[in-house]
This record gives sequence, structure tokens and C-alpha cells, in this order.
Amino acid sequence: MNNSTSKYIGINQRVPFDVLDAALYRVLRDDSVDKDLIISHLREFTKGQNRALKAASYAIQILSRQEKCIIELQKTIDAGAYLKLQTTERKTIILCLVSLTYPITYDLLIALASGFKVQNEINRQFINQKMAAIYGSNRTLDIALDALIPMIIELGTIERVKTSLYSLSQKVLITHDIIKELIVFTDIKLSGSKSILIDDMLYRPWYMFFDVNLDKRHNYSLFRYSESRIGQGYLTI
Repeated sequence: MNNSTSKYIGINQRVPFDVLDAALYRVLRDDSVDKDLIISHLREFTKGQNRALKAASYAIQILSRQEKCIIELQKTIDAGAYLKLQTTERKTIILCLVSLTYPITYDLLIALASGFKVQNEINRQFINQKMAAIYGSNRTLDIALDALIPMIIELGTIERVKTSLYSLSQKVLITHDIIKELIVFTDIKLSGSKSILIDDMLYRPWYMFFDVNLDKRHNYSLFRYSESRIGQGYLTI
């Protein structure tokens, strides 16, 4: 917990995509989180039992705390269908689940998007300054960023140009409705909004990373679509 702002950080260890990807597949297949499998898988990436156990605890929280989203996911994407998704789409699902569990991830991506609006490359100093304005400048934040930056690189949002210098990855085209829904739900929930105008989505920083084209005729579950009095559609959770 940050003493300056009381904003919860909660994560200080990288959890590889391959671990979360395999674990989510097992959740979709078996309706349960396999802790032993996660720990075993993490040992391939993490040196030391304590580090593996800590990373496993984060993975378990990511998959356990977002039960509502995973239930909605299961309605249209079972374990077999999950394996057939594009890797970029599976990474997007994982990114949303990580962000919903540890909102510092969302805050980091919004900070990055603000920088990429005006420049093509961003250095670690910029990231540190933007995040310190939210969470305060402290060692806990530094450790969290050391964990999260490699994670969001692996999840396809940014690319490492060289040490401590990053560029924006290609925007991910999302075609599956439930993944679109998860992206939008994550943005509305973590931005602190109750609703957003559809016309504003092009300008919201979260969508710098995703190409999302909503079908107004689709019956979404994580949010609802309504028409406003001035004729603009908006989305509400």
C-alpha cells in the first residue's frame, strides 16, 4: 500500500504469459485453478522456490478474482476454442484479467498511451515520473514496474527498443465479441466511470492498444448499450 496516495499496488513479481495462458486453459477446461501445475510451470521461468511461490500466488489471484469475467468467457469460448484463438487475442484476455486484478497495470498503460500521443518512444524516466504522480515515489513502485514492464511487453502492448526505451506495438485487431466486451468492461471499470460514449472510444487512451469495433446489435453481458437523449450511444456497467 502506498502511504502517499493509499493506492494499492499488490504485485512485485513477473508472471509469464505462458504460465497464465496454460492456467487459464485449465480453468476453462476443468473449472478450477491448478495451483500445483502453476508452481511447476513457473519453475521453468523463475529461479528459486520462494520466487516461484510468490509468482504463483499472483497467478492464482488473477484467475480466481475475475470469476465473473471468466464465466462470461466460458459461455462462448471453451477450452478447445481458446486454443484456436490468435495468440494476440489470448494475450489480450490475459492482459485484461491482470489489469482487473492489479489496476496499476491499467494505470501504467494509460500513462504510456499519454506519452505515445506526443512521441514515438518513451524512456523509463518518463514512466517513473508518471507513475510516481499516482502512486508516490517509493521502492515498492519501482519493484512493481520492474515486474510489470516485462509483462506488458510480453503481452504485446509495447516493444523494448533498447535498455529503458520503449515504443508502441502494433494495435491488436479484436474480432471476437466476448474479447471486445472484456476490453471495454476493463476500461469502464478501471477508469472509474459508470459509462462511456461509444463515440469517445476512439479518443480514450486504453484503445491505443486495441482495435475494437462494437456491434450494437450484439447482446453484451458485461455492459449494456443504450441510446442517449442526444442520439449518441453509450455503454454502462
